Order: sequence, then structure tokens, then C-alpha cells
Amino acid sequence: MPPFLFTIAGLPAHPLVVHAAVVLVPLAAVFHVATGWRPAWRRVYALPAAAVGIAGAVFAWLAKASGEPLEDSVKSAARAAGQQVRFGDHPEQGDAAFFWAVILGLGLTGFAVLALIERKRALPRWAPLAAWAAAGIIGVVAIATMTVAGHSGAQLVWKDVGSFAAGRY
Repeated sequence: MPPFLFTIAGLPAHPLVVHAAVVLVPLAAVFHVATGWRPAWRRVYALPAAAVGIAGAVFAWLAKASGEPLEDSVKSAARAAGQQVRFGDHPEQGDAAFFWAVILGLGLTGFAVLALIERKRALPRWAPLAAWAAAGIIGVVAIATMTVAGHSGAQLVWKDVGSFAAGRY
């Protein structure tokens, strides 16, 4: 694994890049839904929505690529300290979030191409709306998987903070 995927300025890259994915993926999905109602809006905004979706997919990949070495590093440190650490379902949930972020980025890109050719070719009226709805459904799944992965990751990091702050350690 290239080192640039593991740290940024000495900090683990995962918690830094994951926030971009958590913002960009839902933003792309909402952007897509909001701009698909009218043909003129589709032609103008489908490509920027696709660009946000692709950026979300890139950051989801960076989060996945930086999360795996971080997981290995935390497990190694725990073993060296004679402890065991559990990540629960977070790694698998992160994989699902990455997968759906990529599907969303590709779906929004396909929809943008359709929106651009919609004016030049005589497409049935239902075709752009069906593609818009399909990408919207993918967006809902991408938001859901990103939310689940983000929530489990936050629980891994923050679950004991209240006990620590209350002096229980």
C-alpha cells in the first residue's frame, strides 16, 4: 500500500478523507434528484452532479484504501500491547459504501450522457425519467450504505469518550 494513502501530514488519512466521501456521495444523490425534473435542468446540471458523484466515489476509494492499512496498524498495536481489538462490521460496511458510491458515480455519469444527447435524439419521454429514477434509487442506497458505515465508524471511535470524560478510566 503506498504510504500516501495511510497518512496525511502524519495523521491517519482515513478519518480525513472519509469526511469528503460522507459529504459528496449524499450531495451528489440529492443534487441529481433536484435537477432531474426538467429537461433544461438535466442538460445544465447533470454533468456537475456526475462530477460530484465521481468525486464522492474517488474519496470513498481513498477512505477504503486508507482504512485497510489503518485497521492493520491498530490490530498490530493492540497485539503488541497484549490486547485484542474488534472492528465489528465496519470494514464490510465500508466496502459496501465504496461499492455503491462507485455505482452512483457511474450511474450519474450515464445519466449525464443521456441528458446531453436527449435534445439531439428523439428519445421516448419516459427514457430520461426512467434513467433519472434509477439513478435516484441508486443514490438512496448509496446514502444508506454511507450512513451505516459512517455511523459504525463513529461508534468505533467515540463510544468510550463519554466514559473517559466522566473519569471512569
